[in-house]
Formats: sequence, structure tokens, C-alpha cells
Amino acid sequence: MIKESQNILEERLKLYKKHKAEVITTQQRISVWEEALKAGELWAFEYHTSKVLGMPHVTTTSSPTESMASDREVTAELVQEWIDEDKSRMRYKIVEIEQIEEALKALTREQRTVIECKYFELMTWKNIEIQFNEQHSRGRVFIQTDGIRKINSEALEILWQILGPLFQRYLYFRKAD
Repeated sequence: MIKESQNILEERLKLYKKHKAEVITTQQRISVWEEALKAGELWAFEYHTSKVLGMPHVTTTSSPTESMASDREVTAELVQEWIDEDKSRMRYKIVEIEQIEEALKALTREQRTVIECKYFELMTWKNIEIQFNEQHSRGRVFIQTDGIRKINSEALEILWQILGPLFQRYLYFRKAD
């Protein structure tokens, strides 16, 4: 694997946990908004577009009930825009997360441990060596940092073979800069 490809893969692996947390929290927020829309309980999202603090307010409706109904229509449209925007923003991250999770299944337990420690937990090589040996070296010879790095390199090769097509666009756009 060329160095530039490896850097892109490592960068995307390091962002995995952050992106996964972002997707999960966004999906939870979308769920709350969708439930509020269905139940007609938009009071939590009241958004008064016609009122600016410190400025006189002109009433365009004839009664408080009409005003409330008008505000709720605007709110329903606005909440739907939020939902659509968040879904659009998360679409690629969801695909990336799912593909990384599936690609990790192609690795051995040992390879997966090294990748998760190095890129998801951002551990140092020495700490990875300690954790790796605690988990995988019972009754065997302990693996030193150089061996852990070799396992990492082999795992990255496998992951690039699987994830390369997804991440090729990063190489293309970087060359265009």
C-alpha cells in the first residue's frame, strides 16, 4: 500500500469513533423530532420568526389562536428541514461506519485488537503491546512492539483492499489541491 493511501485509511479509522457518536446522537435527535411532528407536540421547538428582540412586533394575525397556529406551521416546516438536513449530512458517515465495521470482520482477533487500540483508542505502541499481550499471549511468547507494528501493517493492507474504493476519492481530491 502506498504511503498516501495508508495515511488516508489511518485518518478515517481515527475518525471512526467520533463519526459513530455523531451519527448516533443525530439519529436520536431526528427520532425525537419525528415523534414530535407525528404527535403534534411541537411546543418544544417553538420558533417565533417574526419576533426580534428589542424591535417592535407587528401582529399580522387577528387572534392569539391564529398566531399560535401560524407559529406551529412554521415550526413543523422548520423541524422537517432540520430532519432532512441532518439525514443528508449523516448519509456518507453512516456508509463509512458500516463499511469499516464490515471490513473489521475480515481481520483476525489479533489484527482487530491492534487496529482498535491504535486508531479507535489512540493508544501508544507501548500501551498497545501491553494490552495485546494481556489479551492474546497467554501461554505464548510475548509480542514486542515491532511485531505489533507488523500486525498493524498487515491489517491495514487487508482494510485498504476492502475500503480502498470508498476512500479513493480522498486521494483524488488531495491531488487536485
